[in-house]
Amino acid sequence: MPLSPPQIERLKTGIAGLDLTLGGGLPKGRAVLVTGETGTGKSVLLNEFVYRGVTQYGQPGVLVACEEPPEAVRQNVAGFGWDYAALESGGTGQLALLDAAPFKGELEVVEAEQQYDLTPLIDTIVRTIERLKAERVAIDGLASLFERLHSERSVRQMFLLLTQRLGDLGVTTLLSAPMKGGRSVLSEHAIEEFVADGIIELGQLPGELRTIRKLSIRKMRGLDYQSGVVEFLINDDGLEVFPRIPLKPGMAPELLTARKSSGIPGLDDLLGGGGYPEGHTALVSGNSGSGKTVLGLHFIRAGLQAGEPAVVLTVEESREQLLQEARNFGWDLDTPHRENRLAFVDVPFSGMRADQILYQFANKAHEVGAKRLMMDSISALISGGATQREVRLFLEQLVSFCKAEGITAFLTYAISGAFGAAAGELLGGSAITEARLSSIVDTIILLNYVEQSDRVDKMMSVLKVRGSDHDPGIFRYAITDRGFEIGEHFQ
Repeated sequence: MPLSPPQIERLKTGIAGLDLTLGGGLPKGRAVLVTGETGTGKSVLLNEFVYRGVTQYGQPGVLVACEEPPEAVRQNVAGFGWDYAALESGGTGQLALLDAAPFKGELEVVEAEQQYDLTPLIDTIVRTIERLKAERVAIDGLASLFERLHSERSVRQMFLLLTQRLGDLGVTTLLSAPMKGGRSVLSEHAIEEFVADGIIELGQLPGELRTIRKLSIRKMRGLDYQSGVVEFLINDDGLEVFPRIPLKPGMAPELLTARKSSGIPGLDDLLGGGGYPEGHTALVSGNSGSGKTVLGLHFIRAGLQAGEPAVVLTVEESREQLLQEARNFGWDLDTPHRENRLAFVDVPFSGMRADQILYQFANKAHEVGAKRLMMDSISALISGGATQREVRLFLEQLVSFCKAEGITAFLTYAISGAFGAAAGELLGGSAITEARLSSIVDTIILLNYVEQSDRVDKMMSVLKVRGSDHDPGIFRYAITDRGFEIGEHFQ
């Protein structure tokens, strides 16, 4: 019987979103290269790898600074709230910061070749690892060390010596090196292939309002990972990577067997009785001020009353505005918000990134155990600069995630113009079809202002409920101090 290959153990980095992108973490006990142009975030990633190991997992770490003196490194990371001095001493002694910029007092000059000998530095790194019983090592600016060597043969020899000795100690190592002309500078010495366990590439593009940072896993030997490019941010707490949401086919509930109340008895009847089918995504389209948000708040409130936690993605209005709107109707959404049964994700109107929204929503959904979602609104994504194709792809991912998790979703979409229909038209054309969103969602409700001789009426109709009978009639409605109220059938 053939033997199964040994399983490679993973080590979690602790960096938000990166472990999910890596498929669970870095290969434990191996070396991975982090490469990218200047300013792409290589040093931040290496520092956070060591810092999270010490503070989150109790794993001592060694950081070798090859380009900046240790005091400059301490000052740089203090901006993230990371106190290296306390971790280096303060009774913990779990972090060591070695100065190799250049490595003062230890480097020997070989007179025959007029080059540095890096063996003393490697010996010091090894001794420090053994003293701390370190599990993580980060060598930032590796290429600057090799620039001091005389020949490519010397570079390859020293690199192999370094990686072999670190490998013998079983530490997990990140090495950083810059890119030039789209290639790591280590390629110039024909040694990039020796970093055989993994390569993480960072990049950046100019955006309209901010720099768009990109990360890709070029290889990770023996491990599965998310291929392709994902985005990340450098914020006040370090890096935050936005991996694609992992979908789990087969987890979707048996749809149509259960219904989720809209919170409005009359609307539940129009939807076929009982409300929205479980796991469905409903899209409510209408003019500005037609009551789309109020309809969504009814849906969220009904879920909370039924013991179903919820997440609200806010684009056009802040969470406080929505909470206040609920208070105006006498609805208490503040209590479930404080109790972490209702979570909000505030999406900036400008500079929105689909991967970021999806990742933050998935985190909140898992955190509160969400069964309902409200997003207000999809059309704001286009207003914020996203193309119709990008919105469609975003919606496809969002709907797939909700179905896999059994989340019933409510989305709003604003129609441009003051009126959706003129006299005699009743229901006007909708941008839903123009953006080709109707095939993705399961339920469509249209709200419109309609001019009728000397007055303006509000009209609604359920255009679609996938897999279910529904009332296609046109009904008057009103927004009162009690919320959304459905009136008579329009004759």
